[in-house]
Amino acid sequence: MGGGQRGGQRGGEFAVRLAGLVKMSGLTLERAAGRTMSRRPREASWTVTFRQISAWQNGDHLPESEAAFLTLVRVLTEHARGRVVRGHQVGELLDEVRWVRLLQQARDARTGRRSPETETGGVQQAERRPVADIFGTKPRPLQMAGRTALLTRLHHAFAVPSDTPVQVVLHGLGGIGKTSLALEFAYRVRTGHGLVWQFAAEDHTALAGGFAALAVRLGLPDDGSSPVAQVHAALAEAERPWLLVFDNVADHAAIRGWLPTAGQGKLLLTSRSAHWPQALSVEVTPLDVSAAARFLLDRTGQDDGIAAATVATELGALPLALEQAGAFVGATGLSLAEYLDGLRAQPALLLDRGEPYDYDGSVASTWTLAFERLERDTPEAIALLRLLSQLAPDDVPIRTLLAGRRSGLPESLPASLGLTGLIGNVIGVAEAVGELRRFSLVASPEPGVLSVHRLVQAITADRMTPSARAAWRSAAAALVEGALPGHPDLVANWPLYARLVPHAHVALEPSASGMREVVEYLGASGDYQTAATVQAEIHTDALGRLGPEHSDTLTAAALHAKWVGHAGDQFTARDLLTELLPIRERVSGPDHPDTLWAAAALADWIGQSGDPGAARDRVAELLPIRERVSGPDHPDTLRLAQEAGFWTGQAGDPAAARLYYEEFLPRMERVWGADHPDTLAARDQYARFLSESGSAEAARDVCVALVAAYERTSGLDHPDSLWARVNLAFRTGQAGDAATARDLYAALLPDCERISGPETHLTLVTRVNLSHWTGVAGDPVTARDQCEALLPIRSRRFGPEHFDTLIVRENLARWTGESGDPHGAADQYTVLLAILERVLGPDAPMTRNVRDQLVLWTSRT
Repeated sequence: MGGGQRGGQRGGEFAVRLAGLVKMSGLTLERAAGRTMSRRPREASWTVTFRQISAWQNGDHLPESEAAFLTLVRVLTEHARGRVVRGHQVGELLDEVRWVRLLQQARDARTGRRSPETETGGVQQAERRPVADIFGTKPRPLQMAGRTALLTRLHHAFAVPSDTPVQVVLHGLGGIGKTSLALEFAYRVRTGHGLVWQFAAEDHTALAGGFAALAVRLGLPDDGSSPVAQVHAALAEAERPWLLVFDNVADHAAIRGWLPTAGQGKLLLTSRSAHWPQALSVEVTPLDVSAAARFLLDRTGQDDGIAAATVATELGALPLALEQAGAFVGATGLSLAEYLDGLRAQPALLLDRGEPYDYDGSVASTWTLAFERLERDTPEAIALLRLLSQLAPDDVPIRTLLAGRRSGLPESLPASLGLTGLIGNVIGVAEAVGELRRFSLVASPEPGVLSVHRLVQAITADRMTPSARAAWRSAAAALVEGALPGHPDLVANWPLYARLVPHAHVALEPSASGMREVVEYLGASGDYQTAATVQAEIHTDALGRLGPEHSDTLTAAALHAKWVGHAGDQFTARDLLTELLPIRERVSGPDHPDTLWAAAALADWIGQSGDPGAARDRVAELLPIRERVSGPDHPDTLRLAQEAGFWTGQAGDPAAARLYYEEFLPRMERVWGADHPDTLAARDQYARFLSESGSAEAARDVCVALVAAYERTSGLDHPDSLWARVNLAFRTGQAGDAATARDLYAALLPDCERISGPETHLTLVTRVNLSHWTGVAGDPVTARDQCEALLPIRSRRFGPEHFDTLIVRENLARWTGESGDPHGAADQYTVLLAILERVLGPDAPMTRNVRDQLVLWTSRT
């Protein structure tokens, strides 16, 4: 090109091509520069580069920063691409190597006329980065979001010293961004390689064409020999490193014989198949949601971060789906929030709309060939995929679901689904999974467990008729219910329940018996908030199907109130039952067992809301009715008798409560047995009221026996055994041995954290009591510090005004004062008193005690 000019423009071919791109984009250079700077707003060198942008096209100035210029070209190309629908032809605009070459040629031509200092206004130009001698790939990705860790991993994988070419395989779902990742890596390392070349490797014809083209670029003689062999020989003798990208390889068999075996090279393969040796493979997974949201904001130029994050989540952060969404939003002018509404209403439609930049086909079409092959060749695999489409996307315990634990399950599934042969067939399931993994349609994070991308689920479901979807949903529901282990109170069953709950929530109708079992598990394991949420769904469903006064609706409402209360909102539980009880009395009658259960539950939550005296009185009225209706030894009668004793003690009369327990405990042991859970729970409360009525040593001895009974009947690691140890430690302290109580809690805490988790109710109660007895044993400073660490956890888990949170605040105020800070104690008691008067009332026992403590610590200031 030299210093010649085209079209009368002093910038030569560079200026001509730039003017053409600007025209096709519909932007001005200045507007394109503004959009480019929004991607790197704090890059000072870019600002300098764009100051003279208006003079680029007439050749008076040239870009100083190559990176800024190439990003500007990408912006112009994006807009030109968007105008294709209005009749423009874009062509190969984003050939970065060509643009760099044109820019350098323009610089070289100008250097002959002016010095670098004159050219740049006194600023020396940065040295040009050399490109590869032979560089043949697709254009560099316009945006590369959230792949820094994978790119670093590729650099490390190829840094391994080797006398032969180093091979790495990027594998993953179609549309996951394997090719973009490979291209970005190729562009980043091109300066250190004599050859960088990309092959289309989906079939042998494409590979043969790619090797023939490379042989020509290498200047190899056309002597009738195989271009593959010629290229391999040339690469083996090459003095500089080289990189070959084999894109979209079917599997390892399909590429055998095409990969060079000698030379200082890198072989980067992309493949949908997951069947590669572990040492070679790098799995490409969806983006992090935050990176996906940033991509959408950059791609669309919008600023609604919440909508972007939600769209990214709905699309499973799949790069192709994100690019497609961005293209559709850009072409239609929709906001991201509007796109989200459409995606939720018509997901299959939108997954087939939008033109992704530099990618042939949509999300829906990308997987069509895989689906068609599975339907034709491996019906068991497509049956498995259809089943997965009706479950939650992650951590599907497929081996458990298809184990056929429930008798008669295989026969209950329609033969037309093609699933019967997989029930109880471990090898058949493994083979079906292997076929799905051939296209990376599923992942297997651990043996017997699968995960599937939510968009694969959506498109799989959309390929079925409505009647087929209904049949598969029924099959999924039957398999999930059949896998539920029963006995949700058994700790040994909890890991399986935990894995099945998300799938039950997706597959089962709220009215299914399995959902009631799920709620019981959630409550037994201490997840009261989720239990309340799921029970609310069950109640809403019953309300819609059966009406507000159907017996099942009223039962669902009562259970919802129960779990709301256990989740920490005792006031709402009380109010819900207050509203429910008159309806239940009218529908079922005042003496119906369900009415009496609701009345007893209401009494309990009235007491939990801070009025133990009212709870005691209500239970006293209910107890003779329950005895008359159900009999003196009926389980519900015995439980209500226990409630009578409990609320009598809570109302301030532990001696009377003790007498209650001494009257009905022998009946419980006679009816249920000494080791029945309810009998043991009653004995635990009896120990409490023994202690509070002046028999602390006797209470401690009862707790010693209780620990032994629980460990014998439930095991050392059962939560009931841990609670028994909690209570033994507390009664030990009440018996006058604070140091031993402290040590018992210190030994118990690691077991609670290991078995039930670091922030469960059991663990937090243990930490509260540890701080209490640490202070009583003479170390108020440590007790204060323990309370300070515990308070934010309690507040986050249960809310700042939950009773258990208020207990920690009371303890913190006390130990702050005992540590020598009466002013701090008085301030904390002042704040706490205002909360208690509002939440519990001015006459509640805890409120009165805090008021007294405030007077005490104020006097000490």
